[in-house]
Amino acid sequence: MPSPSRALRAATQQLHPIKWSDTLHLPKSAFPARASAADLARFRTRCADDLYAWQRTHRPKDNEFVLHDGPPYANGAVHVGHALNKVLKDVILRWELARGRRVHYRPGWDCHGLPIELKALQQARAQSHAATALDGAPEAEAAAAAAVASGVGMSAGEIRRRARELAAETMEAQKASFRSWGVMGEWERPYQTMEAGFEVRQLGVFREMVGKGLISRHHRPVYWSPSSRTALAEAELEYDEHHKCTAAFVKMPFVRLPEVLRINPAVRPGHISALIWTTTPWTLPANMAVAVKNDIQYMVIELGGEQVVVAKDRVEQVLSHLPAFTTTRTIIENISGAELADGNAACYNLFQGAESRILSADFVTATSGTGLVHMAPGHGMEDYQVCQKHGVGPAFAPVDVDGRYTADVFPADAANASLLGLDVQTDGMKAVLELLASPSQYVSKDLHASGSSLILATHTLTHKNPIDWRTKQPIIVRATAQWFADVSAIQERARASLDDVQFIPESSKSRLNSFLSGRSQWCISRQRAWGVPIPALYHIETGEACITDESIAHIISIVEEKGTDAWFTDPEDAADWLHPSLTPGEWVRGKDTMDVWFDSGTTWTSLPTRNDSQPVADVYIEGTDQHRGWFQSSLLTHIAVQHENSDMDNVKAKAPYGKLITHGFILDAEGKKMSKSLGNVIAPEQIVDGSLLPPVKARKQNGKTAKVKSTAGQVEEKPLFDSMGPDVLRLWVASSDYTSDVSIAVPVLQEVQQALQKYRVTFRWLLGVLADYQPTTTTMQAEQLTFADRAVLHHLSRTSKDVMEAYGDYQFHKAVKGINAFFNNDLSAVYFEICKDGLYTGSQAVRTRTQGVLATILNELLKWLGPLVPHLVEEVWEYMPAAMKMGEDGHPFQRVWSAPFAAGTGDLAGALEVFERLSAGVKLAQEDARRAGHLKSGLNCKVELSGIVPGQVHEWRDELATLLVVSQAGVVRDGDANPTEWRYEQKVGSMIVAVVPPEGHKCVRCWKFTAETNEEPCGDCREVLQEQGLL
Repeated sequence: MPSPSRALRAATQQLHPIKWSDTLHLPKSAFPARASAADLARFRTRCADDLYAWQRTHRPKDNEFVLHDGPPYANGAVHVGHALNKVLKDVILRWELARGRRVHYRPGWDCHGLPIELKALQQARAQSHAATALDGAPEAEAAAAAAVASGVGMSAGEIRRRARELAAETMEAQKASFRSWGVMGEWERPYQTMEAGFEVRQLGVFREMVGKGLISRHHRPVYWSPSSRTALAEAELEYDEHHKCTAAFVKMPFVRLPEVLRINPAVRPGHISALIWTTTPWTLPANMAVAVKNDIQYMVIELGGEQVVVAKDRVEQVLSHLPAFTTTRTIIENISGAELADGNAACYNLFQGAESRILSADFVTATSGTGLVHMAPGHGMEDYQVCQKHGVGPAFAPVDVDGRYTADVFPADAANASLLGLDVQTDGMKAVLELLASPSQYVSKDLHASGSSLILATHTLTHKNPIDWRTKQPIIVRATAQWFADVSAIQERARASLDDVQFIPESSKSRLNSFLSGRSQWCISRQRAWGVPIPALYHIETGEACITDESIAHIISIVEEKGTDAWFTDPEDAADWLHPSLTPGEWVRGKDTMDVWFDSGTTWTSLPTRNDSQPVADVYIEGTDQHRGWFQSSLLTHIAVQHENSDMDNVKAKAPYGKLITHGFILDAEGKKMSKSLGNVIAPEQIVDGSLLPPVKARKQNGKTAKVKSTAGQVEEKPLFDSMGPDVLRLWVASSDYTSDVSIAVPVLQEVQQALQKYRVTFRWLLGVLADYQPTTTTMQAEQLTFADRAVLHHLSRTSKDVMEAYGDYQFHKAVKGINAFFNNDLSAVYFEICKDGLYTGSQAVRTRTQGVLATILNELLKWLGPLVPHLVEEVWEYMPAAMKMGEDGHPFQRVWSAPFAAGTGDLAGALEVFERLSAGVKLAQEDARRAGHLKSGLNCKVELSGIVPGQVHEWRDELATLLVVSQAGVVRDGDANPTEWRYEQKVGSMIVAVVPPEGHKCVRCWKFTAETNEEPCGDCREVLQEQGLL
């Protein structure tokens, strides 16, 4: 009988010799390098629309998870901030779905309000109806608003029609973008704040708040935007950090001296004034009081013959603004604020020819200004509150809707009208200072004997100043008649409800609490046309407002019939809006609309009813700016309509959300906020199509590179970009720690793209080696597995636990970090390198065992990545071997992830540490051999271990070479090693690792150096060939 070697040589010399590559089991998969646009669209339909519909039918209704969508404004193209927000929501939904829950997500849009109205006005003026052409241009918005408000533009009905069309058009464009990112939800029936049913529900909330006494109308100071001609909420403000203004030290002559000054012979009546400092000199005509603080020490000093009262701690600062040669003299060194505010003292307002009382106010400090504060209750909330407390009023504000002085500003100058019509922040301010510089015509010598300038000094000050969030123009504080919600009445209950809310991050609770604490009144009325009307009627003769429950209920019934547009377009004397108890012809409809934060704050009414133990939504998630916006308005309206201390419901108020998640803003690579003026804005499409990254080299077709004609007619090479689809956008979002501001830059996106590419390459290889895998129902026992199998399953189990915990905590960036580490370290760098030889060249038993491990890994990876990159998971499922799809688990998206994967491999910590140290030592020795030119392939060596070799290594003796990916490996006793041509050693603890030349020849089939000659397979390959029937 011939020997195996002779038989093999004979076989290879037959008419048809063996082609060794045909005997290998190399990966075979049609999984593409990139999915086509058409395929992505198909996968998106399955993993988003179809999946959402499936789970609504198949998941139990009593295990529902509700994520309420904070509505974006329907006024422009989407940006990366939208992507961060929407993708985060979708990852949360998919995680909760993976947990077995039935998820509810109904997207919504904020369709009313100033931003959309101004866009519509700007569009109308430009005679363009393209929503995409409306980005930016704050100055144009301001001009459009002013033009319409001054009668040059359209009627309220026309404005509303155009605004509605713009909102609808933009909503569809935004919706298409959101859906293209694989965000699942009820896209065919989103809620819209301009939808008739929503408006009716909103008016119902308003009616309930009126019934509880929470809504009232007052004449008090509010933030006012002259450029937009409307009141603004605090959430509608931005801040100019570098605003410059003219600050002034102004002398206000005493009309009546406080007793402490009156009895002092050194004080000269007619030559003494209270010295105030203001950054808003334009408000001086509305001055009604001067504030001091009881416990501040003041003094009287003489400056150039004039005496002034100033806080003792501010004298040095005041003098720093005066010429160096100014003479000073102390008249009285110590006077308390309480002595100044003795109830008798008053100063003179030359513009009104009226007295301004000296009052005590706690907000006065001795750390800025002069320690005396000019108070205009019509232009400051703190001023208003102090003056109200002391009976000083009314809140006087001689400024019109355009921010210009009215005729009431300077009655003594009525004939000249020198201030009338001037813009208060520019020419008006200058004119006020000029009048104060020459006051003799308006102030008697009894009060100001010298008749000299009442301006002690002026200087330019740079400070933080509020601006209109749309027009970017400065705002003012102006007293007007507005509708207010009394937040103070529900503030305590609202704050108490937050104790039952989980905050992510935890610090956001104190932020929301702070905003709630600082708010007592919420101005809910706006002087715009595009919004839900405040259902108030006004008596034609008296101006009395009617908001009785009967009247509001009747108006709501008419709105249900006609819609809110009719409120603005019906004839002024239309009687059908009046409740039968009101006399026709005596009442007219108001023109104010509700604050858009009231609109969005009532979006919880669009959610399905739940039992009393659950909040209406499990999660609200929006940007950090919503602590003063949507988070707060939703809480306040929801608390406002709940019962309080009634017989049937004496329970703690409940917030509308069970978990409140806050994400940061998007910044560029330098940490700057994105803005068009800086040119650092990134569109989500640029991330999806890869155009932010350097172009890839164009592949030649028929020997030619793809080219395109330029606009100049020249032929140019067309740059090609590596588009990886929406999953790269999703993975970037998931990789980011959203609890702080998120930076986006090319290096960050390159890392994300490389990670996604790693996923694709890994799945392609796994699908290829599992192409012929036939799953069995028999559970593989641990003793059947190699150490490498048990090690990778151990890592799989550990990572599965970490990933599941990270998902559960909504710390998706930690999940991504763990997943990437497993792909790169445990799979590619270790297990795949170890198992490839057995998969490609090994016996059927070896292949089946390894495929079983890889199939387990593949299914777990799909589970991990499902919430993050659903398009890729859907694509992998499409190319999954049919036999693997037949299991009981079904589609990855339909499986329930109830617990992390458990390997059942026992404690491998010690063994893994030994293996990692051993493997590292071998690689170092191999690198030494490569540098010396003795080693090219890792298989072209043998590993000898000596010294004190750990017991685990002895247990691996049959698979040691496979574990180390070398041709031979073994333990030798000290001194027993045979002399070799070369030898490279590394010390690993007390063990010596030596890399030496292999003992055999290179196998023609597996390439290990274990064959008897260079012309024939090794012994292991011969056994496989016999199994295949080739020998």
